[in-house]
Amino acid sequence: MSAGPATPVEFATLTLGAELGRGGQGSVHRVRNKRINESATDGGWEVVYKEYAPAVLPQVDAAALAAAVALPERLTGEQGRWLCEKTAWPAAVVQRGGQTCGFLMRAVPDRFHFTLRTLAAGNQGPPRLATLEYLLNEDDYITGIGLAVTDRDRLLLLTDLATTLDQLHRFGVAVGDLSPKNLLFALAPQPECFLIDCDAARTDLATVLPQAETPDWQVPAGEERATRHSDTYKLALLAVRLFARDQASTDPAALAAIDPALGALARASLGKDPAARPTPAAWAEQLTSASGSLKPDRGPKAAGGAKPAGRAKPKPPTGSTTSRPHVNSGAVSAGAAAGGAGVGSAAAGVGKVLAALAAVVAVLLFAAHRDDSHPANTRSAADSHSLSISHLPRPTNSSYRAPQPDPTPSSTRPSTPTPTSTPTPSPSPTDPVATAGIGDCFFDTGTNGHADLTPTTCTTGTFKVVRINEGSTDLDGCANVPGNDESVSSKRYSRVLCLSYQSPGGDSYHARQGDCVFGPNGAGPWSLLSCRTGAFKVLAVYRGTSDHSKCDSWPHYNQWRTVSGPKGADQDVLQCLSMVFPDDAGYATVRECLFKSGSTFTNVGSCDRSNVYVTGRTSTPNYPAFCGQDASTYWRSNEFPDLGYTVCWRWR
Repeated sequence: MSAGPATPVEFATLTLGAELGRGGQGSVHRVRNKRINESATDGGWEVVYKEYAPAVLPQVDAAALAAAVALPERLTGEQGRWLCEKTAWPAAVVQRGGQTCGFLMRAVPDRFHFTLRTLAAGNQGPPRLATLEYLLNEDDYITGIGLAVTDRDRLLLLTDLATTLDQLHRFGVAVGDLSPKNLLFALAPQPECFLIDCDAARTDLATVLPQAETPDWQVPAGEERATRHSDTYKLALLAVRLFARDQASTDPAALAAIDPALGALARASLGKDPAARPTPAAWAEQLTSASGSLKPDRGPKAAGGAKPAGRAKPKPPTGSTTSRPHVNSGAVSAGAAAGGAGVGSAAAGVGKVLAALAAVVAVLLFAAHRDDSHPANTRSAADSHSLSISHLPRPTNSSYRAPQPDPTPSSTRPSTPTPTSTPTPSPSPTDPVATAGIGDCFFDTGTNGHADLTPTTCTTGTFKVVRINEGSTDLDGCANVPGNDESVSSKRYSRVLCLSYQSPGGDSYHARQGDCVFGPNGAGPWSLLSCRTGAFKVLAVYRGTSDHSKCDSWPHYNQWRTVSGPKGADQDVLQCLSMVFPDDAGYATVRECLFKSGSTFTNVGSCDRSNVYVTGRTSTPNYPAFCGQDASTYWRSNEFPDLGYTVCWRWR
């Protein structure tokens, strides 16, 4: 469902509550009379308003802010809901008399706050934002302020962040000023991150304000800011510093002590060649592997010797390299306990209305929902009758590969498409590029260098138009379009079509590492879907091979499938998959410690913090007799019965 662009909100219609924070960029206020997703069973999420300061307004790119608000229009309901659960994404532009003055966004959820313990007040202070700055300190300090964080928690926080970055990059978003003051964390019910200051992100090469960076978190001199490569660089900095317990370290020794492969990823990610850096997806998979293999009881100080001396309190937030402080629902300290309703409780039982509505955070209370689809690939152009086409390789195995220099340095690439200076001729009715609309489908019988498009109905084996870029022949403009497999341009009409292959294997053809898919056990198309119990998580994607032995080394691998692509087997993909079980009992091994709460079993990374241990395991579901006198838990899949289990356990 698509309701078109969100209508700007008139400032006069807002009823503002307390001011939550103020800085050089502007101020943040509670909003009393608006909610996001208000049709949800819990009443939706609280809203805050960020108003730009008068001195900043001349620098604000209103079109870029509107484009950020419109992002959910091209996402599916599932993707949009994910976006507003992981970020304080701009939801609606606010105007005074037709002029942009700020925007609305959801308030920070309660779970991303904590009460800081002090000697004077104990735990009596007001909740404050849980910025990752607090975790870049020695363990004694972290324990002293009332936090209990293990090395496994750190790995899981980084895993969640890496997965978030990978998804945002697929949506055409680079965070840019990625630093611990713009990142919040929660440790319960599971470690996860939440991004704030999202108007500083770069969406489809557009940025609301000039890009700035936090001191000690800058990319190497001369490198372009706010790119996928710069985000990876800062992810590596964060990983290094989380385990070094230091806010300025660039030495990956402490991280390598946890897992040598992570140390290698960090060294590669901190290199000066942006194109040679591993992807966030590569980080996510290695972090998942490391957290799963981390020995129990690996708690604070486990990174022996990596802790810096004499750092007794978190380094205070610093300004960016310009006079642009970060002020939004998350840029406030003690007074910012403006958390919205918890996401977890709203996630279940809201159905399609919630998925579509949340997809559009932008739609706010006010009523519009949105939808759309996936990320992209590209090349260059010819004229209206000689079409250039690009089949960019989609990400394959996400594990680290040797650096491959990019022949075109990122600093020399145009940051935005350059419109043609000549008038665009009237479309010829025989020119498919000139006459195509979004949703049209074509057969392409051309070569890799030149397309030969024939209009047809949208069926398997065709290419569907998922975006049209006017006034440009830059095929790289499709690079971040969800689901893009091919791009075709016409120099004569200054137009680019972003095309998505309609695989007979279903839209799971476009799945990337970290996505979830599901389909029949046998022949038939599979679909992308949310990572719920019973689905399969994509561990790795290999292109142009059917050798499923490549999957054997991936942790928790238990299923593989190949999905056919366009124009020959070199476009087919092999997917290594892992069943999403109800809880951590699904992959638990004999003698592994778990924490049992109700009917849920969780690996908390420490036997001291666990209350049960595994005494046996069989692939036969609902087989309590196998466990003898011990208790049991089981699960079965109707479609994939071989992946069921019974796990035996005892209290510790």
